[in-house]
Amino acid sequence: MKIDILGCCTAVRINSKFMNKIMFKGLFPLLITIVFFSCIESTTYDLAIENVKVFDSENKKVLTDKTILIKADRIYAIINANSKVKAIKYINGENRLVSPGFIDTHIHLAQTFGDKENAPEYLEKDSVDIYLMKLANTYLEYGITTIVGAGQPEKWLQTSMQWQKNPKPNYPNIYNSGGAIISDEEGTPYIGHVEVRNPKEASEKVEEYYNLGIRHIKIYWRLREPEVKAVIDKASELDMYIEGHIDMNIVPIDTVLNFGLRNFEHFNTLALSAFNYALNFRDFSNKYQIKKVDNFNKMLAMRILIFKYIDETPELKIKYDDFINEFAKHKATFSTSIHLFGEILNKTYFNRVSQVLSEQDTATQLNYNPEQLENLNSAYSVMMDYLKKAHDKGIKIRIGTDCSEGGKSFLSELLLLYEANFSMEDILQIATLNGAEAMKIDGLYGSIKSGKKADLIIFEKNPFENYKNILSSKIIIKDGMECKN
Repeated sequence: MKIDILGCCTAVRINSKFMNKIMFKGLFPLLITIVFFSCIESTTYDLAIENVKVFDSENKKVLTDKTILIKADRIYAIINANSKVKAIKYINGENRLVSPGFIDTHIHLAQTFGDKENAPEYLEKDSVDIYLMKLANTYLEYGITTIVGAGQPEKWLQTSMQWQKNPKPNYPNIYNSGGAIISDEEGTPYIGHVEVRNPKEASEKVEEYYNLGIRHIKIYWRLREPEVKAVIDKASELDMYIEGHIDMNIVPIDTVLNFGLRNFEHFNTLALSAFNYALNFRDFSNKYQIKKVDNFNKMLAMRILIFKYIDETPELKIKYDDFINEFAKHKATFSTSIHLFGEILNKTYFNRVSQVLSEQDTATQLNYNPEQLENLNSAYSVMMDYLKKAHDKGIKIRIGTDCSEGGKSFLSELLLLYEANFSMEDILQIATLNGAEAMKIDGLYGSIKSGKKADLIIFEKNPFENYKNILSSKIIIKDGMECKN
């Protein structure tokens, strides 16, 4: 009888009589342990990260005094730090914290490569290295080892799908969607959108993307209800991941939830389960003196204030709470995108708005009076409290920055969560495993386990000791190799 214990390099032959004897005496687990560690000691690994603390994202625990063994681009084992191993390269962890690589579940390549009139028509072959370096500089150096697209120009797909199929250590893993699907409308659609005219076209577009190797579909709020259902039905039939930005009360968010959408973009859109622009905006506008929403930052401010309006309107608060309970019941998830909201109130560690204002006129400023600003700051606290309550109900939150400076914004969102009373254990799980599970890529990413991709962050300073250590220097391991700036 031949048994290959734990897939080790050495096969162990055990005769049946001896097997019965050791099983009877309860020695079989001991034999497994001996053989396993003899395999560990006799194998030469590509990389050993010694003497580290390992964040177990599945159980939200920190494992101390560990060594992580890596072969090729995979984690081989996590063992006690005092075990002797042979490796081609060693990193002395010096008792630092190691977490899985971060996952941003909502990015747009156009935000990195040039939006609207600045975007290239195609991702030219002779510029591929430049594009990939931009991705690395935007995401990888901040610890984001995997990014998920949420709509891109179709003319970019041929190149970006090659990146998806052939991941490399020096740039992030990328999972593509095609264009964000919208209904036909007047004028030229945004470069990252694709139009469908009816349910048949919607279903055919999903199948077209599937045949290209795409497994992630993006629904945008400009898609009408019959087409929304057609996309969800076809993508579900093909076992594709579906993400939706459901907004502006065009199709009710509870309707889309009942159609089967389980992954929603932007926490702020959940408020539209209770707030209806047609029914509530006049009263809302009078209450908070919001007469004109003429730029993006004022739109963000309005979305923050909607949470305060719901909280102060009993019937809307009941309606919102009922929806959140239903959301939790369906095990739906949502992405955060909270940096943009904190930014306009100067609550973030870096601020693009200030950078913009130093170069442009005051058109993007809020220009709110003191009473409006007081209301807005109060509303921000209410919004973040609602975010925490959703988490406490068991709803899985994931990070989705939807921001041109995705890496910086990602870290900013982690800080904002901590300041909203999330624990560091929950924050690191949100940044890693939650995104992997929602995106259906947790077989490869999201936790530090044998067989998973060796995409890791080694923190210079421990975030459990001070939450702002999230911003500390990091050693990034991607595909089992240390990334070099």
